[in-house]
This record gives sequence, C-alpha cells and structure tokens, in this order.
Amino acid sequence: MNPMEAPYPVFHLHEGGVERNALAQGLPFPEGDTLVHGDRTYQVARLPSPTGTYLLLVETTDLSVQARAYKGLLKVLRGLLQHEEPEGLLQDLIREAVAAVPGAEAGSILLREGGYFYLVAQEGFSEALLGARTSLEEELAWYGLGVDNWLKGRPRVLKGPEIRHLSSLSTVEARPAFFEHGRLLEIQATLGLPIVLEGEVLAAMNLDNFRNPEAFSPLSLELAQAFALEAALLLKALKERQALEMAARTDPLTGLGNRRALEDTFPKLLAEAQALGEPLALIYWDLNGLKALNDREGHAAGDQALKALAQALKNLSRRRDLAFRVGGDEFVSLHLGLSQGEIPALIARLRQSLPYGVAAGGVEVEGEDLETLLREADRRMYRAKGGP
Repeated sequence: MNPMEAPYPVFHLHEGGVERNALAQGLPFPEGDTLVHGDRTYQVARLPSPTGTYLLLVETTDLSVQARAYKGLLKVLRGLLQHEEPEGLLQDLIREAVAAVPGAEAGSILLREGGYFYLVAQEGFSEALLGARTSLEEELAWYGLGVDNWLKGRPRVLKGPEIRHLSSLSTVEARPAFFEHGRLLEIQATLGLPIVLEGEVLAAMNLDNFRNPEAFSPLSLELAQAFALEAALLLKALKERQALEMAARTDPLTGLGNRRALEDTFPKLLAEAQALGEPLALIYWDLNGLKALNDREGHAAGDQALKALAQALKNLSRRRDLAFRVGGDEFVSLHLGLSQGEIPALIARLRQSLPYGVAAGGVEVEGEDLETLLREADRRMYRAKGGP
C-alpha cells in the first residue's frame, strides 16, 4: 500500500521537498513528535523509505482533551483535599471546565438556596453576573428535559432556536442580569447539567458557545459530567462545613444561636440599623429560679423551662428580631426597629406568655461595643430582679 493513500494525514519528505496527501492539506509541517493545529492534536510517526521519510499523523484529539480535563479535575480535587475554600474551588472548577470541555467558551455554576438558584461562579462573562438569581421553576424550564431527568443529573444540549424559544419565556424585566451580562441572546449552544447529590439537585452548571450550534460533541457531554460529579463533591464538602459552622454557632438544647453567633451577628445588625436610620435594641433575659427547679423537679424540668423561654422569644420575635442563649439561664435578643421606649411593653408581653418567672433588662444601642451593652443590659436585668 502506498503510504500516501493511508486514511490519515501523511507528509512525504524527500529530496524534491514535501508532498502532502489530501488529508494533510492545510496542516503545517510537523516539527516534533506532536502537532497541535486548531482544536486538533496529532501524534507523528516517522516511516523511513528509499525515497525519503513518510510522516504519518494519527489524531489523538480526544485523548489529549481527556488528559487536559482530568488534569483540571485533579487540580480542583487536590485543592479540596488541602481544605481550600469550596466556594473558591467552584470558580476554579468552572474555569477548568471551560478550558477542557470541547466547544465550551463560557460557563457558570448556580447554587441552589431554597426555591432559588444564585450564580456563584462564572468564566467568560461579566463579573456583574455574580449573584444573579433565577427561580426553581425558571431553572427547570431552562433545563427542558423534565423533573425525572433533572433529578438523575442527565446533561442536555440546547441549540440556537431552542435557546431563543426558552429565552422568550422569561422577560427582560424578570431576569435583567442574564440578558444584560449573561449574553443570553448571543448563545448558539448551551450544555446544561443539574448537579445532584443523594437525590437532591444542589446546583446547575451551564457551558456555552457563542459561535456554533453544533459545538458540543458526545465527548463534551462525557467530560462535562465528570466536572459535574466533582462539583457535587465540592458542594458536599461545602454542606458539611456549613453544618459544622452551624453546630458551632447553635445552642443544642434550644436551637437558638449561642454566644459566638451573637458576637458574629451583632455588628452586621448594627450596621444595617445605621444604614436604615432605625433604632436597635438589646434585651438581656434571665429565667428565674432555674437551679431551684432543677433541684426540685430534675434537670428535665429545667430543660423544658429553658425551651419554653426560647420558644417564647421565637414567637415574640418579628421578622427582624433575633434571639440567643448565652449562658445557663441567660438569653439575649436583638430587635431592629425597637426604641428604648418600646422595650418595657415587649418584655411585658413575653412575661405574660410564660408560666415561669423571667427577669429582663433592655437598652437601645447607640454605638457602644457589644460587651458594654451586655454589661448595661445585665445590670438593668439584675435591678429588675430586685438587686441594687
């Protein structure tokens, strides 16, 4: 067989110059053992002959793409094992996915919180897109393959006309960030995957192409699924970390925030009050006679009394109120929009709702640090109990 008739690109290097077969037309002459041209990769085999040397090019594009993808996946996995921040690793992941998945020119990850999805990582778009929100219903409609496939994490590809149709279902007014910063009307092909962990969709990943409706191949889907699987591992790590942080900030008996949660929350609520020009009140609560109740009826009765006070604080709280257990029988509540003159009425309402005696002292915040406020509120609470 004449090597020039082989079913792959062939160069024949001889004294008269370089000859190409039809498949090699348009390719540069390979100088080494590998030739990369556009989005294709070839391995070069040299075959000596009496008339010169044949250079046979065997395409290894898929293998090269897979190697690039798995190198990116290993990089992100290494970061996870080294306990890097999962949020930052999601940005690394979408960057690696866009670089490795054939056809991808941009991409994004939307994290689910309740009934909404928030864009938390992007590559190839404006940073103004970060934080953009869609509803669960909109995300399901954009996915387009139904709930069953959604829960199984199956990838789907949409092309130009389908994208235009689904985009028309959401008005510019409802999703301005995606139209303005997400180049929604420019996308020619989009590959979407629900990111599923233990039967629950935690996030959605989208990879986009702006030039070619046929940009995504079966290999694209295969590699995108590998990145989606790693995203699920990252989100599992994120959930576990959030659970640990929540446990560290929560009183296990009452479910209220603890002293650490109060210290973290107070400056944020104070800043919000100052920005809104509204008052902020702090009230210190003490359950009277807890030790005597424990001695008389047992610790189970004491625990029940503490839970009752915690529930009363929850019931009393408005949308902008927060309560914390900061000691054995001591609680603190923060009330945005509550002035000094309104504190006594709120304390009276809570006392009326409980069969236990409760002492309380409150103070309106005027820029003091938390420790100073706690001491003053505690002093007022102690006076309410009959102290000096």
